[in-house]
Amino acid sequence: MNPLLLPYIFNIIVLVPIGLLTLLGGERGGQLASQGKFPESEGFRTILGSLWTAILLGSVIGLLYPVTMSPLLLIQVIYKTLWLMVFVIPKLLGAHGRDVPWGISLTFLVIVASYPLVIPWGQLFGS
Repeated sequence: MNPLLLPYIFNIIVLVPIGLLTLLGGERGGQLASQGKFPESEGFRTILGSLWTAILLGSVIGLLYPVTMSPLLLIQVIYKTLWLMVFVIPKLLGAHGRDVPWGISLTFLVIVASYPLVIPWGQLFGS
């Protein structure tokens, strides 16, 4: 199996329930995604659910065209790294670890640590 397919498969497994429920599940979907750590907001919930559902659809396409869709993996690494740096790390350093949604944080950490290992950097940047 092509290792580049693994991130797309992981995205699909995670985002079918989380992405779709965040987008379509109303307040319950928002609480699932935030693990009760953020206040419910229809606007933020639907924009996050839209992003995650777009990544889900892009991942399905990535199963067929893994190299072509690899910028999607890079976007995930970038935005998840930023969220970990701007939200999670300051909470931990400020002794507010109880305010961190650990499920999403650990999932993001796995993605940030592993996706760069399979992204086809040479093909992505034409070298």
